[in-house]
Amino acid sequence: MTQIKICGLMRPADVVMVNRAQPDAIGMVFAPGRRRQITVATARQLAQQLDSRIRRVGVFTTNQLSEILALVQQHIIQVVQLHAAVDDPRIASLMAAHVPVIQAMPPANATQCQADYLLLDNARPGSGQVLDWNQLQSQRPIRPFILAGGLTPTNVVTAINKLHPAMVDVASGVETAGNKDREKIDLMVQRAHQMGVSAPLLTRNMEELA
Repeated sequence: MTQIKICGLMRPADVVMVNRAQPDAIGMVFAPGRRRQITVATARQLAQQLDSRIRRVGVFTTNQLSEILALVQQHIIQVVQLHAAVDDPRIASLMAAHVPVIQAMPPANATQCQADYLLLDNARPGSGQVLDWNQLQSQRPIRPFILAGGLTPTNVVTAINKLHPAMVDVASGVETAGNKDREKIDLMVQRAHQMGVSAPLLTRNMEELA
């Protein structure tokens, strides 16, 4: 199956939806100024209610390294997704601390990824803007990657067939009027999981992500 991450959880009701749908991971946004940004207290509550089989990813931009590490050490998140420059020193620091890191970047910079995992997204994450799949198809990274950018239940099968990502990442594509939509989440997870890849990007072994 192709793995899937549902990003931008904000409410306990969102956790109920993903516990039912069983995506492989969820994202909680700590990046300052983003619409889906949540507090540490909210994130802790959501993490406690989340099915333990679903990995918890924290999404960051300019956040201090100490803030990021504190969320890991408190077991609120297990994986760090960083939207930053390709040579950001926080990447090496997190990896040295044995924290799994997803580095988000536009396709043009994909070969410069230094992190454990590569996420391809457009310049405005969470905006719902679709990447140029035809261009990406001709420049597809050799390494396994996560695909984001304007994915929906309507287009995710086409995206997977064209680009063969190991995982897809969706936020606005499973929302209605700015809130997570149960039917869209169910359909998105079902359609991603029915599409095959050679091997999963992230395993369900939680010890590997502790």
